[in-house]
Amino acid sequence: MRTAMVLSLICLTGFATTAVTQQTPAKPRHARQAATGIKLADVAGTWTMESTVKTAAGNDTTVTSELVATATRKGWKTNLMGRDSIPTRVVAMGGDSVVVRAGPFESVVRAGQKVNIREALHFKGDDVSGTIEAHYVHGAVVKGSVKGTRKK
Repeated sequence: MRTAMVLSLICLTGFATTAVTQQTPAKPRHARQAATGIKLADVAGTWTMESTVKTAAGNDTTVTSELVATATRKGWKTNLMGRDSIPTRVVAMGGDSVVVRAGPFESVVRAGQKVNIREALHFKGDDVSGTIEAHYVHGAVVKGSVKGTRKK
């Protein structure tokens, strides 16, 4: 009986060792993203953006802005006509996409209300498209679309 247990243990150890050596080692997460994902240097520049969102009355309206993107996560900003620049943070990246957040700042669409925005931007050459979510301080969430082009 003891001999059978020892032989079984030796066989199981041999199979386990073989299985482990056949597996390819996983790359660290940051290495996978760097190899396959978007690089901020590829989207650096000034982008003319048009965001289409709903007003408080439920009508579609278009807001024109300018997104200044840098080759790093620092220094991104959103410019609205006649206002100070709004610091914009890169919060996620992957594939062809960059997710940014900005705010709080006074809403262009809903005067007198503070808003935080989140944009999921999909870059393709000198074009960008995506979605926007405006989160108002009072709890309302307004969703819309974004499109734009890189300034030459």
